[in-house]
Amino acid sequence: MKKMMKTVLIATLLLIVGGILVAPVSAVTTEVTTIKYAANNYSYAESSATRTWTQMQSSFTNVDSKGPVYMQGPTFNTSDPYGDAGENMILYYEHNGTYVRNLTDLVGGMSAGDEIAVKASDGMTRYFNHTNVYTPMDRQGQMVLAWWDNQSGAVPTYSEGIRLFIYTPPASYGVSDSLNLTLRDMFYSMAPWYRYNYSGIWPSAKGLSVKYVNQLKIYPPHRHDFNTTGDTTGWAFGNQTSVLPTTPDDPSIAFTSTSAIADDDGTFQSDVTTTEGNYAAHRFNFSIDTSTTKDGPIADIEQLNVTWNGRGWYDDTAGNGTDLYIYNFNTGSYSALVDTTSGTEGYLMSDITSGISNYVNSGNVTVLVKQKSEDDGTYHSHIATDYVKLVVTHHHHN
Repeated sequence: MKKMMKTVLIATLLLIVGGILVAPVSAVTTEVTTIKYAANNYSYAESSATRTWTQMQSSFTNVDSKGPVYMQGPTFNTSDPYGDAGENMILYYEHNGTYVRNLTDLVGGMSAGDEIAVKASDGMTRYFNHTNVYTPMDRQGQMVLAWWDNQSGAVPTYSEGIRLFIYTPPASYGVSDSLNLTLRDMFYSMAPWYRYNYSGIWPSAKGLSVKYVNQLKIYPPHRHDFNTTGDTTGWAFGNQTSVLPTTPDDPSIAFTSTSAIADDDGTFQSDVTTTEGNYAAHRFNFSIDTSTTKDGPIADIEQLNVTWNGRGWYDDTAGNGTDLYIYNFNTGSYSALVDTTSGTEGYLMSDITSGISNYVNSGNVTVLVKQKSEDDGTYHSHIATDYVKLVVTHHHHN
């Protein structure tokens, strides 16, 4: 019995010692997966590609920092938080790495309005836009994923890799301090929401340097339509209205099916007036998710884009044409966006970049298309919708 107790005690001590001596599992990464999500479904990856650091080394024209890299931390200067360019410059030594744009190109690249999430194996994430990745100001410099440094070699020995740095090789851009991302550099080259602030207060350029990067996630502006592959919700109504409605619930007859307007494919949902004094009209309600990062919050929405494809015509061709509106919940009325006097198929498109909160109510955006001429008992008003969408461009915060 004593021998058994002694054995158990020794085993317990070994476990404790082992627990103390064994180092925690490292978060260092050796490969990066780039994912591009569908515009109408942020759960569906349209394209993805994974590259190990050795594949990056052999597949691309890689970047050598050609000198020590510095990124400025917070200076805690209350009079000028972005001042003191020479203070708290953090040394990160020299690196070899791969341009972020080389990896995003593997999945079709990025377009204006797209946002990229640079994500680490430990969950840390920083966001940037198309300009930051593809056409950065010289003062920002290029975004690079470093998989080697001159202190320890390549990952996994390089224990902070794969790591995001922001710098511009002097040989390519001729910027004398291109390896030093200062607070001022961050201020002048990045949108306010992409700058990093330590404790939410003090600007810190080094806070943009994500270590253990294992994913690059590209999110295009969020498209809301009636395609069944989407992660969005919408409702469609017709078919006629007597005047320009003052409430966002007329016309009120729900489409029996939205399949005809799900794709821009030449298939139409058509309606015609049956009552004198009425106009043919279609109304579309889009539910946007302002409580999560899909569409909001509202303060982070940069733009609403409405696109309608179809035709509106009148039996007397002099009355052809269609008007496109969006409901303004602040004024309690529809705001005219754009119109056409043509009776043939075409597109009506409009961007809204200011006062966006006026057009969103409890996550609802209402769009109306109305034919221009009223039914006079002899001539009738017609509306036909092929496709309609609402695109929400928004940003995250670092």
